[in-house]
Amino acid sequence: MPGGDAHYPDVEHTFVSTANNDPPRAAKVGPAAPTTGECTVTTPEAARELAEAAVADRLDPKKTWKTSPLLPTTWPTKERAVLFFFYPMAANPRSMSHFQLFSAAWSVKVSLVDGATSIAPIVKARELGTVEDKRATSLERRELDIAEGALVQQLVGTGVDNTESPYWGYLKYMHEHPMIGKDLQRRSPAFLGWVRKRYGK
Repeated sequence: MPGGDAHYPDVEHTFVSTANNDPPRAAKVGPAAPTTGECTVTTPEAARELAEAAVADRLDPKKTWKTSPLLPTTWPTKERAVLFFFYPMAANPRSMSHFQLFSAAWSVKVSLVDGATSIAPIVKARELGTVEDKRATSLERRELDIAEGALVQQLVGTGVDNTESPYWGYLKYMHEHPMIGKDLQRRSPAFLGWVRKRYGK
């Protein structure tokens, strides 16, 4: 995909593979509503597993990789698909606990309908800075789980209870991971801008 486009900045080529998995249990976020059509991927965990499996043989084993939270392909969107971005981290010669973080090197689109995956390399990688590889706290993980679950439920056609600020976890993630958060804001400005405007304080 020479030159990229609005949703895949700096993308050079796209490779497509397909994968399917058994239908997982639906995330318990918001009141259930009738769906319009079947989806085989109904949880963030299932979508993430498909994305990570699809790109596994393309990730440099000499680097450590961070997977972004799942994002919609566009916003507003009716497409039943999500995006993940993969961030490489290189060893820091001056510290055992810190790494050199680079901008996303790969994106993977996962169809929630059938589990098909589309893999796209992202060119023009640049160093974002030095980060400490810290494990997410249980609260941070829970808030992001709720946010990702709410987005998947919205995309597959079940209800989301907006009175509980279900997307707050995205703001929490960007606060806790400002370098990746800033890069994601550039790649998904419509969705993350909407989240910030609606749920930011």
